[in-house]
Amino acid sequence: MSSTTFSPSLFLSQVHNEASTDSLLAGLDFLSRSIEQKSASLKILVESNFDRFVGAKATIDRVYNEMRDQGKDHLELPNGPQHTRGGSRSSFSGRKTSANPSLTPGVSDAAPVEKKKNALVKESEYGVHGIKVPLTEVAVKAEEVWGPALNGREREETLKSILESVDHHRGLFEVGSALQDAIRRKDHETITEEYKRARKYADEARYIVEQATSARTPLTDADIHMVIVTARMWSDVERQIEHFKRDSWKRLTAAHFTNIQTSEDTKSDEYLSIISIMLELGVEDNPIWVWLLSRYEHLKFRLNTTCQRSVVEIEILRRHLANGEKPSLRLLQKYLRSVPTSSNITAEPSKLDNPKVIEFWEHVYASMNTLLSNKGGLLAELVEYWEIAQSFLSGRAQRNLPTGYQGQSSVHHRLTNENKEELERGTTELITILREHLFSFFSDPPIEDVSLLFSPLPMSPTPTTPRTPLSALMSPTSASRSRFDPAKVPPPSPSRGEAWEKYAFWPPHSNALSGSHYLSKTLVLIGTAANELASLQVPENGNNGRLDEALRLLLGGVRERCAQAVCAAWNTDAEKLKVLEDWTRNADRKDTTNLPQRFLAVQSFLLNNLQRILYVESSSKTRVDVVVPPSNKLLQMVRSQFVTSFYRTLSGMVECAERGRKALGDEFEIKGDDLTIDGQEDQFENDWGRVDSNKKASSTPYNIQQATNKPPSRTASS
Repeated sequence: MSSTTFSPSLFLSQVHNEASTDSLLAGLDFLSRSIEQKSASLKILVESNFDRFVGAKATIDRVYNEMRDQGKDHLELPNGPQHTRGGSRSSFSGRKTSANPSLTPGVSDAAPVEKKKNALVKESEYGVHGIKVPLTEVAVKAEEVWGPALNGREREETLKSILESVDHHRGLFEVGSALQDAIRRKDHETITEEYKRARKYADEARYIVEQATSARTPLTDADIHMVIVTARMWSDVERQIEHFKRDSWKRLTAAHFTNIQTSEDTKSDEYLSIISIMLELGVEDNPIWVWLLSRYEHLKFRLNTTCQRSVVEIEILRRHLANGEKPSLRLLQKYLRSVPTSSNITAEPSKLDNPKVIEFWEHVYASMNTLLSNKGGLLAELVEYWEIAQSFLSGRAQRNLPTGYQGQSSVHHRLTNENKEELERGTTELITILREHLFSFFSDPPIEDVSLLFSPLPMSPTPTTPRTPLSALMSPTSASRSRFDPAKVPPPSPSRGEAWEKYAFWPPHSNALSGSHYLSKTLVLIGTAANELASLQVPENGNNGRLDEALRLLLGGVRERCAQAVCAAWNTDAEKLKVLEDWTRNADRKDTTNLPQRFLAVQSFLLNNLQRILYVESSSKTRVDVVVPPSNKLLQMVRSQFVTSFYRTLSGMVECAERGRKALGDEFEIKGDDLTIDGQEDQFENDWGRVDSNKKASSTPYNIQQATNKPPSRTASS
């Protein structure tokens, strides 16, 4: 307390270098109380011994003054009060000089300086000035010699203690970098492990603080250091985890798959792995529910977009055909003859009609396949979505999902009743969108204003050439579909009273052969899709039968419209079936031409396809069957058209018998083609291969050129 060079910082760093802040504060409090107690006892001591203190104080002051004034008299003699007696003193001084050697000029000059140097004054630093310089030099020399060694050893001890601490808590310092590397590699397993390890360290530090708080004991420096380092580590881990969660939410809402592009394993790992890691890390919102909602929105958008795009593309193709040229009788004859007369040979669809019409039908079927296929279509994704939703609702899918730290994510394993109702309503809405699109496409007339459907579709102009097929630009399975110029949409088809003008799904000028073939395939898709949707058994306002009934009405309406369209085209084609007559004898029945056999082949082809249209067969077995038998009215319509086609064909045969090739038109009068009989040699034995329709006899419609003596039993045409 009495020292003039006391340094509190050095005192604390050297004497109390291991003391904590709390112990220093306790010592300060104890010291303050001790000083107060000592001051009171000192006051009593001073009061009882006041005279002694005064006397001692006077003695100390006198001695101090003498020491301080030592040598001052000699220095102040020239200015002293005896200056009037300078002569006597000078003579006295002169006498003393020879007697006292100490009063010689050399000695008399050094003594006052030495006394002044050792005087107890501030200028001489209270008598230690003489030894300060040597001590300083010695300290400098010692610092030069031993300083590096001493400082290096202290630094070594410090670094050694730090290294030991780092080795002891190595995992605490490595968890941040390891977590960052795992996030960069999207290694969910490592992320979970590192996050659990970081939580373990944080819990240990929290336990140390809680124990010290409950016991009211101060923390040691090692504990304080570990708590601070752990807090910094946990702050860094939380920052990285929060950033990873935000990225995971984006990936989860975009984790949508298609059956065409993704395998089963990839589909399962994509969204389930993200849900698992988010449940493991702990999130406030339910990732299962968020993904189900995002999947519903994704399917709804794709359904609406695909349906609208399909309608626009088909209508534009239909208008191109309607504004084109009508096929001639020669082309119709070619398409009708493409039906094989043998039941062992299957007709080639590409030869049944005009290539542009076949492109139209292929596009319609591809569009329906994109929507309704149970292997890669939107229907398959819708069915799978409902199955996944049901697995989450029943709890089957959550069995292998983690519950998080101390089960905090287990609350997200259960979906509420409100969630269940919302999922049912959403799935019903998706089914309704698909059902209404199909019903509207087959039941409504063609669209008058296509521009109304252009706005929501991503269309961009693409240059085309005259040889570029439209279906290639609008393939439902192509990524470049709908790339045509909206400003160059063809005008609506002219109204000429044709039967196909009221059907949006029927290509203009198409014959019944191609139409019945492709519509029968399309009805199989629709029937299978209706059964698949009915098998989902999605409740609609608590009524399970309402959706089934709607699907039955859909299938019945589409079937009726398709049958009507085929019968209308069949009726038109029946008037032209006379072009099958080529006045060539049949190889098996030489008393007839090829017309009856070809007529039978065409009729059989149409009836077989109409049977598949009326009695729809689904391509897969389902739990619920919504396909009902055709109505009597629909069957009667087909029967009537069948009889009508007979009468029309027979009328054409009679006309051919009466007028010959003139009944087929002027284009059949051209010589040198494959339809006109010329002077080549007969292909059949006994000269029964050809019949001249222009030579007639009174008894028969035709005068058969006979190479033998056999009379014909019946006319060739009949």
